[in-house]
Amino acid sequence: MSLGRRWSLVLAGLVVVRAVPPLVALAAEGHDVPGLPRFDLVAGTGDDAGFYAAAREFIAAPGRLPAVVLALLLLACAAAVVAVVRLWRTRPEWRPWVLLGAVEVAALAVTVVVLEMEPSGSAVFGWSLLWSVPLLPARLLGVASYEVAFAVGFPLLLVANAVAVVATAYAGLWATGRRAVGLVAAGALAVWPLVSVVVAGHSAWENGTWFVETGLALYTEPLSSALVAVALALLLRPRSSDLTLALAGLALSYASLVKISNALLAALAVLVVLRFRGVRPALPLALGALVLLPVALAYWPLGYVSEENGRNLLPPDPFSLSYAGRSWTESLLFSPRTLIVLLPLAIVGALAVRRREALTLLLAATLVNAAFYSFYAHTSLHPRFLFASLPPFFVLWAAGAVAVARRVSRA
Repeated sequence: MSLGRRWSLVLAGLVVVRAVPPLVALAAEGHDVPGLPRFDLVAGTGDDAGFYAAAREFIAAPGRLPAVVLALLLLACAAAVVAVVRLWRTRPEWRPWVLLGAVEVAALAVTVVVLEMEPSGSAVFGWSLLWSVPLLPARLLGVASYEVAFAVGFPLLLVANAVAVVATAYAGLWATGRRAVGLVAAGALAVWPLVSVVVAGHSAWENGTWFVETGLALYTEPLSSALVAVALALLLRPRSSDLTLALAGLALSYASLVKISNALLAALAVLVVLRFRGVRPALPLALGALVLLPVALAYWPLGYVSEENGRNLLPPDPFSLSYAGRSWTESLLFSPRTLIVLLPLAIVGALAVRRREALTLLLAATLVNAAFYSFYAHTSLHPRFLFASLPPFFVLWAAGAVAVARRVSRA
């Protein structure tokens, strides 16, 4: 069996490992399963209600547009598709810019629809936008309910978790040149929902953290982590082309729409590529990262700064230096106990990564999210805010684990 085939089979097995626990919990809905938290499907128990409402609102919004405007939007999208197909075949050297232009046309069409939306209680829009796609047929048939929404939304987040595992494997491979690092990193991400309770204690599953991470809670985090992992893998790919960098920028742009704090990573990624590769390679990455900015700006008045039942969606005094200590000492998941277990190998891994650009990208992707949410009021109760840091962190951790294993084997 070839090395590439064995790599693919192991990755497929890790994807299954990641998917099985939430599927078992779902199959046993309402009953206890040894080693897993009990899952009960209840509509509107958290932020998923806002995401669902935003998806329904987006589906309804085109009906408020004048017929002429709606027809023009559809015509523009159809023309963009025709142009992309034609130019993709005839002008291979234009492909990065054709792709960015086509996505921008779609983004502007979405922006026009978003401007017709009403506040729904969702602070961000990226997950709701994706969720609305499979929800549309159900809404048109008049069979929409939360149970139907869960039936089409949960598979999307299962796929997102699978993509995160695979992308993390390639990020580890391309950052270090070692397949072992990629597989160990992907394996760590795959088993993390199962072993987190061993590392952090029973608090690791409190406040719905396990359900959010596995996709059962229909929150943004699985999609956010997947997009960050994909962007990171594309940026770490050796000899990245303009098309690869454009795709990385698009992934970061959508990640920022899914979770606004990912915009910090997008900005840092552009700066890192600018520093190590120059202006020309940074251009498609930067343009890709800006493609969905019109959608984000259009949704901003409906998100964090909007009011739901007379109150602002942001908590009072959301950011403060005084929160930094308790964000970690009182964290349900990333407590000092967890950090003591995980950090040593990650530090060794940082020393083992030889490519300076790869190390800078991994550290930026790991630390920018953690630094931002250290000063947020509710990070200790919502460790899910830090999940986007897990793919790059586990690459560093895996690099350390492989380095230690090699040293021990030589000894």
